[in-house]
Amino acid sequence: MDGYQAIKHILQLGSRHPLQVAWVRVGVGIWLLCLTAILYGSGHGGQWGWLLVVGSAVHFGLAYRLFRIAAKNAERRITLG
Repeated sequence: MDGYQAIKHILQLGSRHPLQVAWVRVGVGIWLLCLTAILYGSGHGGQWGWLLVVGSAVHFGLAYRLFRIAAKNAERRITLG
């Protein structure tokens, strides 16, 4: 067993379905932005609210990488027809 297998699985770099995981990450990023807007709109955002924006940016960045991985893997597949 590879010692780095757990790290690869957490980051989804070795995922068999990177496209689906990327869409989930986009959804989580949108949810975090909506939650930030709701909290700031109600006056309860505070200083820590920016952490939600940073968290959503991380999710969007990882989703972008996964979309690129999915596109690269799609080129290697053999299609019939």
